[in-house]
Amino acid sequence: MGANQLKISLVQSNSIVGDIIFNAECVCVKANEAAKKGSDLIVFPEMFLSGYQPLDLVSKKSFLEDIVFQIQNIAQKTNSLNIRILIGVPWRLDNKTYNALISIFKGSIKVVSKKSHLPNYDVFDEKRFFVSGDGLDLLDLGNIKVGFPICEDAWHSDIIGQLKNLGADIIIIPNGSPYETNKLIDRQKVIKNRCRETNLPIIYLNLVGGQDDLVFDGGSFVLDSRGANVCQFPQFAEKTEQVIFEERKGVWEPLSGSLTKIGSDSSQDYSAIVLGLRDYVLKSNFKKVVIGLSGGIDSALVAVMAVDALGSDNVFCLALPSKFNSMESLDDARQLSENLGITLETIGIQEIMDKTDELLAPLFLEKKRDVTEENIQSRLRAVLLMAFSNKQGHLLLSTGNKSEVAVGYSTIYGDMAGAYNPLKDVYKTKVYELSKWRNNSSETSNFSVKKPIPTSIILKEPSAELAFDQKDTDSLPSYDELDMILEHLIEDDLGVSEIIKKGYLEKTVLKVKNLLYLSEYKRYQACLGPKISRRPFSLGRRMPVVNHWREQI
Repeated sequence: MGANQLKISLVQSNSIVGDIIFNAECVCVKANEAAKKGSDLIVFPEMFLSGYQPLDLVSKKSFLEDIVFQIQNIAQKTNSLNIRILIGVPWRLDNKTYNALISIFKGSIKVVSKKSHLPNYDVFDEKRFFVSGDGLDLLDLGNIKVGFPICEDAWHSDIIGQLKNLGADIIIIPNGSPYETNKLIDRQKVIKNRCRETNLPIIYLNLVGGQDDLVFDGGSFVLDSRGANVCQFPQFAEKTEQVIFEERKGVWEPLSGSLTKIGSDSSQDYSAIVLGLRDYVLKSNFKKVVIGLSGGIDSALVAVMAVDALGSDNVFCLALPSKFNSMESLDDARQLSENLGITLETIGIQEIMDKTDELLAPLFLEKKRDVTEENIQSRLRAVLLMAFSNKQGHLLLSTGNKSEVAVGYSTIYGDMAGAYNPLKDVYKTKVYELSKWRNNSSETSNFSVKKPIPTSIILKEPSAELAFDQKDTDSLPSYDELDMILEHLIEDDLGVSEIIKKGYLEKTVLKVKNLLYLSEYKRYQACLGPKISRRPFSLGRRMPVVNHWREQI
């Protein structure tokens, strides 16, 4: 470190929950590379060594012992390097477990920060796992002092303000902040406020990668003491960059670095889903996926996302038509598969349906055909898809959108079958938006397949095709209306009366609200899908399955 210069390597990288050895090897490799470039510090995101979120793994003594062992291993392997390593870990100290940041330098190991504000909302439940620290330790490098508030600590003004009072010259925030639409804008707004409050330069370093139903989008950035963005990392991609700070009249300021352009909302949402899908498949030790391709827009978009995530050689589709499926839908499925360069096999299910009807007839007696027979079709398709998945070792993707998941317009043990649902947090109207964006936007130039979705798929009226001349609007409001009501109910948490005042019919709002409650049991058995909204169907929304309460008007 020079007298008036500090070089910091920032690692926006993709760790794997529980693969402590892999994560530790990444630390060692990156530390060696940074040392060769003359960096004084190398910083990794929150909980990088364990992967984030480790959840109840941190309650296991042997897990925490493995963390300590690998920290010691890193210290030994990097002992000869003239670089200080800072890495986020779960750390046991005085019989308490902290969300902490560890410093490793010349074989010495030191805790430099313990997270103070433990988030306990939305997808976070950190008070279950950790004890609050004070977050007020400074790393003293002689002529410069660095503070390390961890993630949530930066969303509260107290910690960074106190670090300023203790003499901090630079603030570095290791984060594990998951994606949602416009979240990067929110982060930058908050951190710019911290800069203006303290007149300190701030580094915001975030994880990147998918973990279960969360996607960490990266998007790390560096602000000078006035809050100006002098270095912007990309979203949804790994990147390591050296940032240089220089002392100017007693104030340490960052020199300008690379400034990556941030994409549109559609670009970010789509990229988040693709990253979440890719990481879920690969981190689960699968290579290939299988999709039931109906010729409708939902399965079409999922197929495109799968190809963008994994490549066309790793995506296999089955068309499983009955007498209710139109030739147009089959032609659309074939055209899509040709556009994507993926394998599509067709297995007609009418014979199986007829045999099933015959077997059940003595039990059903004189009862009329109803939704039961529609659901049987969906469940027969699930049997065939799961058989293929089981035999070939391909992971089955589900294709239901958030609108359908919300109101139960899906068949449990039927089209809900699958290990991962890329559209679980995507309303139907957004499915159309993303499909049009993927076909037409200049932001998609990095994808190998251009304009993959046939226009006829986008323009056709949505239908489950489980009966002749069936349309989604036979059972539901238009998706434009349905999705707005659902967003008011779910994301905005508005009451029925409040939504009616916005101009919606009382009977429509009550119907949607009732369907939302009645479908809770299905969602408890639904597969994972990536969070992109403020309130997905996951840990951030906990409703009873058996629930007799309904709001009175």
